[in-house]
Amino acid sequence: MSGSSSTSTLSIRSRLFGYLLLPLVLLLIASIWADHRTYVTPMYDMFDRALSHSAVAIAAHVHKASDGHLYVDRQDPGPPLVRAPGSSPLPPPPGDAPFDRDHPSEHFDPEYRPMSWMRLYSGARENFVYRISLADGSTLTGDPSLPVASGEIIDNLTYGEAEHAGLEFRLASYHTVVEGEPIVVTVAETVHRRDTVVRRLDTVVGLSDGIQLLLVLGLCLFGIRTALRPINRLREQIVHREPQSLQPLPLEPVPSEVRPLVESLNNLLMTVRDSTLAQQHFLTNAAHQLRTPLTGLKAQLEVLANETQDNAQQERISRLQGSVDRLAHTANQLLALARAEPSAHGPSDFVAIQLDSLIGAMVDSMLDRALANDIDLGAECEPVQVHGVYWLLHELLINLVDNALRHTPRGGDVTLRCGLHNGAPYLEVEDSGPGIAPAERERVRKRFYRSAGSDGQSSGLGLAIVEEIVRSHRAHLEILDAHKGTGARMRITFPRHD
Repeated sequence: MSGSSSTSTLSIRSRLFGYLLLPLVLLLIASIWADHRTYVTPMYDMFDRALSHSAVAIAAHVHKASDGHLYVDRQDPGPPLVRAPGSSPLPPPPGDAPFDRDHPSEHFDPEYRPMSWMRLYSGARENFVYRISLADGSTLTGDPSLPVASGEIIDNLTYGEAEHAGLEFRLASYHTVVEGEPIVVTVAETVHRRDTVVRRLDTVVGLSDGIQLLLVLGLCLFGIRTALRPINRLREQIVHREPQSLQPLPLEPVPSEVRPLVESLNNLLMTVRDSTLAQQHFLTNAAHQLRTPLTGLKAQLEVLANETQDNAQQERISRLQGSVDRLAHTANQLLALARAEPSAHGPSDFVAIQLDSLIGAMVDSMLDRALANDIDLGAECEPVQVHGVYWLLHELLINLVDNALRHTPRGGDVTLRCGLHNGAPYLEVEDSGPGIAPAERERVRKRFYRSAGSDGQSSGLGLAIVEEIVRSHRAHLEILDAHKGTGARMRITFPRHD
């Protein structure tokens, strides 16, 4: 499950990069292999040609003496013997006297094996050896254990590989005739030098192709980021939309691949908007339909109360009037709840509002009710401004103050506050009633919920209306304990506007 979850959370950028990375890596491997196959054969041919040139150069030093014996002229002023890159010509064997061309037999020893001629260059893993053999297989000079390269003779040359002295050698045998005597000049060098060159070339090619791969990946990332900019802009538009906005998203800058998704989202927004509007219209119409007969019923009850002198009838009429008042209050709150929905107003309805002025007007309108219930209603305000809908904030404050007065006993107090807290505007209503238990502070926000300490007069919609208005203003409602004694403190913190 965790593997599938991590895969599903990959971004489009990561997916595109992953889909590009694997083929590019495979292409890199194929490119290195193709380059290796391209240069390794010509390079080996070059080494073979160098070996064949060495064999031909050594053969040029073989002559026939007047007595019919073959000898190697170590002081031939002609072409030098085999020379490795950076090496000097082969020296004569140590202790040899100068060779006399007129009496070669006096100096030629067919059993002589000059070790200084057996290695043109040598090292821990690089050796060069040679051998001059006669038609009967005997060795004229050189290393007698060096085999002759077997294979098809092309241009008097044969090539092969053999293990010699514990090392792998590449052989080149030159078949020629010296004054009627057939000879074979075999030269050999270790393959270490060839392998070293191949490895170095592979390293250089691999680094070059790797750098090219990194550059291509960088260009791919740049291209992916550029291509995804319209999608990022669309995401920013969605993130920064007002919560209450159900307007369709623009289709102009959207790529054709994402257009069906945006169109489906727009259809969903339109469906939600229509559903919300239908719900609001229903609640509004229902509230209006209830208010008219309730007003008439209340008037009839007042007339009946004035005409009836019976105390028992008066008590029943009084209870009916209370029920009608609560029903009318509920209808008004349903209407307010419908109008408080975030989709019921647009961005143009939001204006600058002075919270201290709003609180002052609210205290003036509620003061008579507070005095009638012997409640001290006051305000502690600092000048502060928020961005909101005036009648919604007025409705919010009415519900908060109504709840506070309803739950505050006689002789208590209700205080309204506003100002700045940590740089954010806030509005606060505090009462000295029984308060709200922490376990119920989330439930009382729900519609038609009544707390255990409720007097039965509340409809359970007051805080639900407040919650809707707070949400439409992107604010935050906190239910806290009173500063002193018992009671509840309702704090609304508004977003900052720098």
